[in-house]
Amino acid sequence: MSRSTRFAIGIAITATVVSGCGGGSDDAGGGAEAASSDEPIVIGASVSLTGPYASSGANVSNGYQLAVDQINENGGVLGRQLELDLQDDQSDAGIVSRLYTEFLGTDEVDAVLSPYGSALSGPAAQLAERYQTPMVHSQTSSAAVFEGTEWSVMAGLGPGDEVLAQVPAFAVEAGYTDITLVNNDLDAFSAICDGVEAAIEDAGATLVDRIEYAAATSDFSSTALRISEGAPEVVVMCSAIQDSIGLTRALDQQGFRPAVVASPTAVDPAFAESLGALAEKAVGYTQFAPALGYEGSEEFVEGYEAEHGTVNTQAAGAYATVQVLAAAIEEAGSTEKEAVNTALHEGTFETILGEYSVDENGVQTGYEPVLFQWIGGEQVIVYPSDVEGAVEPQLPY
Repeated sequence: MSRSTRFAIGIAITATVVSGCGGGSDDAGGGAEAASSDEPIVIGASVSLTGPYASSGANVSNGYQLAVDQINENGGVLGRQLELDLQDDQSDAGIVSRLYTEFLGTDEVDAVLSPYGSALSGPAAQLAERYQTPMVHSQTSSAAVFEGTEWSVMAGLGPGDEVLAQVPAFAVEAGYTDITLVNNDLDAFSAICDGVEAAIEDAGATLVDRIEYAAATSDFSSTALRISEGAPEVVVMCSAIQDSIGLTRALDQQGFRPAVVASPTAVDPAFAESLGALAEKAVGYTQFAPALGYEGSEEFVEGYEAEHGTVNTQAAGAYATVQVLAAAIEEAGSTEKEAVNTALHEGTFETILGEYSVDENGVQTGYEPVLFQWIGGEQVIVYPSDVEGAVEPQLPY
């Protein structure tokens, strides 16, 4: 039997849990007592407020906090306020492990949110398994993080192999077929380029070259030279934000301009802020845009712009992650960890990214990414062309 729960967090969320959840049962390990408590619901999280992931980490932090604030302003969850314990992990996996051990080892948190990025979230997810505490992931795109886990779910975006998989079809539709892929050697970025490579043949495109570089690389001149020697029409950079910025500059210094430049981290406002005119017409992906019209988008945008300025998909993904956790707690009828975890794995929830649902491994199956271009300093949807709000792309880059 399924049931629906609606509650306000500045937007209304519909939570539907499939058969077998057993969410609100009084015998769910103290659930009735937890549901009646007036103590805050404590959520632990680390984000990268300093270090190489700081710009993206700040976006995630802002999204987490805005969602918590809006939920609390509208009465909380189960009549209780949310309390966010947010720590700076300094973009360091060792610090992530220490912080999540502190969160989970003391049993003082009811659930945890993930750090920014798959490289940092992997160690945190293993700790969530050890301490059997629900972890809701915001910007973890690597499906490998979720293999063999029972306590983690992907909530703030979809799997990495899908995020830029539309680029070959987009490029071919625009008349460009020769594609070079460049990826950071971390698993999460390799997976993004794997998804693009798998889509090349079906789109009728050609793989010119695939180049992998070490994650510690800071000088991209030799990589840019190799790209330019292949003379591709399309360059897809499966890279962290600072890498994408460095690669774009290095290509410009080589005097090489492909017709299409795409990166998953082009979505970060820091991409345009750092590159200025070089960001114009670059392609990225997003799972959030006001034009998509998902329920609650207006409230999110108004709140975010009032506090932080222009919205971005990383903040939206973080906001949606808190939406999902709040809906699961509401559906479970308590903060009892096993009941919340069951709701997270078996439920479907409407968020500002669309409908949340996950497969048996906790990997997102509901969200559908779209491609955008930076045009006039704004992210404008360009593909698929039949998506609400999509415009004609401006090419070549």
